[in-house]
Formats: sequence, structure tokens, C-alpha cells
Amino acid sequence: MPTSIHLRLLLSARRICLSALTSGLALGLAVTTVGAAPAQATPAASNTAPAALTEALDPAFVQEGMPSPHGGQVVMWGDREWAYQPAMDVVPEALPDGVQATAISSYNSELLVLRSDGLVDGYDSAGMLDPSAPPAGTSYTAISASAGRLLRSDGVVVDTSGNVVLTPPTGTVYTAVSGYDALRSDGVIAPLSGDGARCAAGRRPGAGLRYTAISSFPDYPLWAALRSDGALVYCAKSGETVVAKPSAGTRFVGVDQSEDEILAATSDGRIVAIMGAQPPAVPDGRSVVSLAAMGAGQGAAVLDDGTILRWGLSGEDGELPALPAERGTYSAVEHGAYNSHHWAIMVGDPIPVEVTADVAEPADRPLRVTDDLNVDLTIRTADGTAAFGHISVRTIDPEGIEDRSPRRSTLTGAARIAVNTFLEPGDGVGTWDVSAVFTGSPFATTTATTSADVAEPSPVRIVTSGLTTWRQTANEGTLCFDVESVDGSPLWGRGFSMSVAEDSTKSISGGFSGRECVNNLSLEPRTWTVAFGYSGWGAIDRGDWSGTVVVQEPAVSTLRVDLPTTWRYGQIPDRIPFTVDAEELSAQGVVRLSLNGRYATGATVEDGTGAFETWAEPVPGTHHYLFEYEGGFGALPSSYEQTVTVLPALFTTAAPTVSGTAKVGAALTAERGAWAPEPIGVQHVWKADGVVIKDATSSVLTVPASAAGKKITVTVIGDRQYYTTASATSAPTAVVAPGTFTAPRPTITGTVKVGRTLTASRGTWSPAPSSVKYVWKANGVPISTRTTSTFVVPASAKGKRLTVTVIGSRTGYTTKTVASAATATVASGTFTAPRPTITGTTRVGSTLTANRGSWSPAPSSDTYVWKADGVTIATRTSNRFVIPSRARGKQLTVTVIGSRTGYTTKSVTSFRTATIR
Repeated sequence: MPTSIHLRLLLSARRICLSALTSGLALGLAVTTVGAAPAQATPAASNTAPAALTEALDPAFVQEGMPSPHGGQVVMWGDREWAYQPAMDVVPEALPDGVQATAISSYNSELLVLRSDGLVDGYDSAGMLDPSAPPAGTSYTAISASAGRLLRSDGVVVDTSGNVVLTPPTGTVYTAVSGYDALRSDGVIAPLSGDGARCAAGRRPGAGLRYTAISSFPDYPLWAALRSDGALVYCAKSGETVVAKPSAGTRFVGVDQSEDEILAATSDGRIVAIMGAQPPAVPDGRSVVSLAAMGAGQGAAVLDDGTILRWGLSGEDGELPALPAERGTYSAVEHGAYNSHHWAIMVGDPIPVEVTADVAEPADRPLRVTDDLNVDLTIRTADGTAAFGHISVRTIDPEGIEDRSPRRSTLTGAARIAVNTFLEPGDGVGTWDVSAVFTGSPFATTTATTSADVAEPSPVRIVTSGLTTWRQTANEGTLCFDVESVDGSPLWGRGFSMSVAEDSTKSISGGFSGRECVNNLSLEPRTWTVAFGYSGWGAIDRGDWSGTVVVQEPAVSTLRVDLPTTWRYGQIPDRIPFTVDAEELSAQGVVRLSLNGRYATGATVEDGTGAFETWAEPVPGTHHYLFEYEGGFGALPSSYEQTVTVLPALFTTAAPTVSGTAKVGAALTAERGAWAPEPIGVQHVWKADGVVIKDATSSVLTVPASAAGKKITVTVIGDRQYYTTASATSAPTAVVAPGTFTAPRPTITGTVKVGRTLTASRGTWSPAPSSVKYVWKANGVPISTRTTSTFVVPASAKGKRLTVTVIGSRTGYTTKTVASAATATVASGTFTAPRPTITGTTRVGSTLTANRGSWSPAPSSDTYVWKADGVTIATRTSNRFVIPSRARGKQLTVTVIGSRTGYTTKSVTSFRTATIR
């Protein structure tokens, strides 16, 4: 036996032993991703492989990038528009006969496909991802697109270029790769590169335990793994290792994670979201065999009946491709995470398609070298389903030259492809062979061929139009040349030439793209011999013409403009018409308008007439308008100018009205009335009998006293930019009546008693009077008129009731009189008197003097009563008293009795003297 074959048998036996050992450590769980290096699924021969799944899938879960026992074809689903652009190299082609895709792994625009022959295909938007083949005697057993890592059958991890990234320790092999992590056969998670310190302790499962599957996201980096006790362990963004236990009696059997979510499948057929909203329930009796976490609240799962359960996806993002009904069975699903496309493995061989290719030919003439070579294509499956993918069209011309740049296009079901033949003159006549190759998994690569006979161009004829006589500077209406084929087929359009025999410098030539006219030669007035030639593909489609033309002197033009010389601002004409006379010609062209020396606008001249639409409003002032006809079309230029005066605009006004009572002190209000337009600035001028009232400029006037007996008017003055200041005056009011006071009833304060001072309070008057009088009355009879508010009660008021009348006056106001309420009856006045004193010698015969002190008020009369031991001995009007002998041995007192009209008589007694000797 050759050594190489012997070695492969030993490796295969080793894998079988390790697989059996792993199954025992995993407590009998049938999971394809655990333990030992997994064996590749052996594909059936192409002639015996089933076209599609005929029974339920193996219910064992398959991790991303690990081989499924049900191989097939890669299918893109979701929003495919971005990936199917012709320039992209993202969409896989069908695999060779007998080879199937067993695993897929995607990251952004990159896709890795693990094949059943142990090779890996790579696809990305730039077409640069091309994984190298494994060394002889080895094959690839697992893939990870997010980090570009491949697992070989010898347990070594390499990158897509074949460079070794990680070699397992002695006695171990790597069994799975995901992101920047690898799972070892001893159940430990080893970092391939990057941040291996994150959740470092959690990378070892603990005594008696081992990790059986892993899903790693490289951007943070994060990982989630299944443990042999059925738990889910994951490294959170916080750096914490988290253990999630399954429900009692169940195990976690599969896991997949994205940037925003971790999804886990359970042994009882549920899908659990660790970080977000829970996915929908899996139908009863079904198991989950593949998971794709896509984002918060989004994901997809393959069930063991081959269907794809999808949630959280909207619109095209969640749509599966249209495939024949019997081929919609899937074994794996993956998220592309880029432009909303996703991937899946459709179980079975590529779907056969029928490709038809036909060259579109005219119905009533031959296909000529001047025609576009259009290929009509249809691609459908046997049941009529439109296939989707890329179509490349290649041609071989009659000389046997193959198209070196085949046209690649995207299509679904049908398309017309225009082929660029890149012919040179004289080439292309004969039979063209056309081949169309359709590619795009899950459809079989299919080629269709056809052919077409291409004839030489149709003969051509030169068609003339326009006049052979015209005036110099004419831009149209001159002699022109067109070229058309005899049978209506397209022109080759190689070139043309146009010249005159009389002047070799007057000629033009170039590629012919349409009508050419003799005025392009800029001929002066005279007779000319003109030659026109057209060249195409060859002699058969060549044409020539010659003849004479006459160029006359240009016509003299006169420009007239119907423009007013004056208008008011805002009344500019809506349009300014003009005419251009050019002798017998109907003038064409453009009139340009300059306003005050600056270009403003232009207007087209048609048949000698035109008009400017109002485009801007000149402000009041003098403006210079210059209109210039530019000439051409056989006529000379001309101009017209005019000075225009724009006057300020006028207001439309209404007489203001005055509301309120025409009375001194009252408020009058001016209402402006309706002005058009509204003035920006407004002033008010108030007048009394035509004389301006000083400082009265607002819309409200408090009628001054000076206006009494006069009539009031108000004049409203309005202004606005570009308008003449306008004014309007109201009708006069009624004669202004005197003003009236508003005054409360006065009050009296103080003690109502003869001799006391009373105070009158007039209260608050509106307006305040300029002079005030107080008239005091006793029982209604005036007893005092004064200008001050205080009043001393006279004796004459005793027994009467007092009132005060306040009389206020002010210029322009009616004098107002307001009386108070009556007081209580005026009581008698009372004296304030001290105790009298006695001076002199207390001896019989001596003279004593009584001193009454200071009384308030002073009594009008007083009497002195002398007593000895309380017995009256003398009454005098004088304050002097000679002590009689009968008073010896007694003590004397004197009683002063004072009286005054209106006052109560008062008696005041002195202290006793010493005993009289």
C-alpha cells in the first residue's frame, strides 16, 4: 500500500476515535460541532445524488462554518440588488459536478464556502478573496469569514492565504474556528489573535466540563460557547463571563451571535434570545439545525424540515428567492450583515435551467453592420420559474476574432443585451457566432449559442432642405444636408466634408452626427459653388452633392419698443412688446435689455415680434432703458433706447374717525381707516378749531382745557418706501364741553365742641382742582368761608350741627360743590385751668393776692370767693383780699369762678393757707 494512502487511513481512523470519545464526554448529545476534528460529509456521485431532500434533515444542530451532513448549493436571499451588480464578485457560481457546499460563513461583503471536496471558495465585492488550496493530504474542515480563518483536517488553523495562524498543543487538535477564536479538542477556547485577555478565565470551562461549540464576534471581541453540561457561556461587552442555564430537562445545542444579539437553540426545539426580544415559537415537533443572529430582534433559523424561519425582517430583507417548489429545502443559514443580504445552503445539486439566446433582427430587411447587435435572452427552470444571476455574452466575428471583453449583465428571467462589436470600416459582414453563459448559484452554469448573418450597409442618399439664396448672417433657413439610408437602417456615420470651390479656406469636416448647413461656412455676399460629401462604412454607403448658392447683403433692421415714458411705482406694464422690421425678412433672434447700463434680461424675437415680461420693479427715479437686437438670421443689429421716469406710488386713503366724548379731560381715539397699502410709518396731528394742539401726536388724545368750546379734528399722516406721503383728516367733533370733576363727599374730623379745631378732608378729586374753598355752616347757615381746611368751632355754634361745603374749580371745568354730612351737636366748650395760688402774709389785716394762673381760653369774667375753714366770708371781682379779724385762727382758701359765652363755667379752688394769726 502506498505510504500516502496509508497515512490518510490512519488520520481517518484517528478522527473516528476522537469523535466517539467526544460523544461520550458530551453526555450522548449528537452535535456535529463538538469534540474532535469533524469529518467531511462524503458527497454521492453526481449521477446518484438526489436533486432535492426527500426526507427530514438530520435534527443535529450545525454551527456557522461547520459542515452539514446535507450539502447543496449556496443561495443569496433578502435584498440581492447590491450584490448582483455586474461589477461585483459576491455571488458564487454553481460548484463542479459531484461537489457541494457543506458550510458557509459570511462577514460584511465576504463569503467563504466549504466544499465537499475539502476546498474553500471565497467571494467579495472586489474579487480579491481567493483562499489557497490545503497542503496535499489535508483538507479544510471549518471556516470563519469574520477573521478570514480556515481549519485544516490536521487540526491547524490557517488564514486564507494558507499561512499558519495557530498550531494545536501536543495531543490536541482544533475542532472549530469562529472570529478570532478556536475551539480545541480538550474543550478550551484559544484566541487566534486580538484580545485573548478578555474573559480569559472563562475560556477554560472548569473541572469535568468542556466547551462543545463556539460563536465569536471579532469586532469587540466577544464570544459565546456551549458547555458539555448544556449551559451557554458568553463573554459580555463588559468583560464579564456570564453563564446561562437552560430550562430544566433541556440543553442548549446551538449558538450564534452578532454585534447586538446572541441566539441559542435548545434541545426541545426553542430559540432563546439572550439580549433582546424573544423570537417566535418553533412549530411543534420541529428542531432547529442552523441559526443566524442578525441584530436586535432580527434573525433566521433553519428547521429540520428544511424551511427557514425568519423574524424582525421587513420588505425584501426577509424575502426568500423564487425557486421551484420542490427545491426550497435548506440546511444552513447565515447573515451577510451588509446591505441586507443573507445566505443559505439549498440542499441538492444545482437547479437545471434552460437558456435561450436569439439575435434580434429587423422584420423587413437584413441585419446590417450598422445595426446594434442585440441578444435576447431567457433563463427559466423546467417549471417556468425565472432564474436570477449573471449572464455573459461573447461573440466571434466572421474573421474568427473573439470578443475580448464579454458583456456581463444581471438578469432575472429575461433580458436584452447590446453587444459592442468594435468594427472597423469594411469589417463585420458574414456570420457572427454568439454564446451566452448564465451563472449564479443555486442554478447550474448553462451556455446557449446562436448565430446571425450580418450584411453590408444600405446605400445612402443625400437630402437637401432650405433655401439656396439667403442674406449674410442668416443662422437658419439656409441650404442644409441630411443623409439617410435607402432601407431605413442606421448610418455608419463615419464622416462628412463641406466646402466651396471659390475659397479653399472655407471648409469643414468631421464625424457626421446629423444635419449640416452651409451657413456654418460663414460665407460673404456673392455666388458660391458648394460641395458636400458623406463617407460611411465603405463605397456602398458613400454620397456626394454639389450646386450653387447666393449669399446677399444682410437686411437693415429697425427695433421699436412700446414703452411708456412714465408710470408710478407698482404700475410697471406687465409686458413690454417690441417689433423688429428687417426689410422682407421675418426677423428672428434675441433682443437684450440693459437697465441703467447693466444687462437685465433678454427676449426671443419670433416672426419680427416679441415681448419682455415684467421681471423687476424699478424704484422711483429716472431710468435709462437700452434695447439691443443682436442681429443674425440675415439681419443687421439695431437698438432702441428711452428714458423712463418712475414716480412714487400713491396711497388709497380713508378719512379717520374720532370716537369718545368731546369734553375736557375725556379721551378721544383716532381710528385710521382702511389704507392701501398699509403705511409703514403713521403720525397723528390733533387740532382744536384748526390750531395744532401741542405734543398731541398719538392716536389717543386727552382733551386739554384749552380746547373747551372748540371743535377737535385729527389728521393721520402715513408713509412707506417708494410712496408719496399721504394724509387724511377726520370730521370735526361736537363743541368740546367743560370738564366735570369726580369728587367724593368731604369728611370732618376732630372734637365737635366750642373752641376745638375741626379738619375738613375733601378726598381725591379727578382732576385735582386748581383752587378750593371751604364753607362752614351751623344748622345750614354759613358761619365761615376760608381756603384752608381747618376751622375752630365758635361759641355761636354751641348746640348746633356743623357741615362743610368744598367748592373746587379749574380752568375748563364746571365748578363743583360737595357738602359733608352734619356733625353731632356742638357741645359747650370747657376751660383748661390750673389750681389758683394765694400769696401774702397770713395775718389779720394783711392783703392776700389770688393768682388764677393761665386759663384756656381766657374767661371773659372771673369771680374770687374767699372762704375761712370752708365758710364763705367774701366774694370779690378783684383778686386782692384784706384778712378780716374773724378769720384769725382759721385757714383761708380762694375759689376762682371763670365764665365765657359758649363755655361751661368753671370753679377752681386753691390749697388752704397757713392758720391766720
